[in-house]
Amino acid sequence: MMTAETAISHRTHRSQPNGPETARQLSGRIRMSLMKTPRPATVEDLVRMPEDGYKYELVDGAIEVSPGGMRHAKVGGKIFYLLKRTADRTGEGEVYGPDVGLTLPNGNVRSPDVCYVRREKLPGGESPEGFGEVVPDLVVEVLSPGDRMRQVAGKIGEFLDAGTPLVWLVDPKSRTVTIYRSLSDTKHLTENDTIDAEPVLPGFSVRVSEFFG
Repeated sequence: MMTAETAISHRTHRSQPNGPETARQLSGRIRMSLMKTPRPATVEDLVRMPEDGYKYELVDGAIEVSPGGMRHAKVGGKIFYLLKRTADRTGEGEVYGPDVGLTLPNGNVRSPDVCYVRREKLPGGESPEGFGEVVPDLVVEVLSPGDRMRQVAGKIGEFLDAGTPLVWLVDPKSRTVTIYRSLSDTKHLTENDTIDAEPVLPGFSVRVSEFFG
């Protein structure tokens, strides 16, 4: 079985739709049309993506689409709530959900399921109006049944390479969390373990099972 540590990122592509299509039609047309597209996708292309329940990211000059599901959304929302509860108490940073776009140093625009950014990294200590040109301090990725491990591993590696000190890969099916401080420094937690966010978000500590409750 391929693991996140050894997998290589795989990309999917799409072009701008000409009219109303279902999400399945769009995702199918993504792979076909960009093989014929002569120019790389841009941030402007990313902004024009439809609000159809899919998550779109700009990755190496292509628009990458990721499907989600109800359980995926529930788990992501619960983790967002738990992190925000601590962040609001400390006042040292902000927690963002999957609709935020982060421009990384390599030019890719990524949208983690949940992320935490220390306030000192935000311009003027406030959240910017558009995409944030910041490297998050904590990234949370929640696995969905349709996710490809190569794609997920590439995203994790990209955040770590950019300088994110802490990444959580959350698996709702197995009710586990894999903690990455680098691709070689990982820790696997079960629902019976306690997870913290030290030293990124001091004071955060919950049972892993709370992510799935």
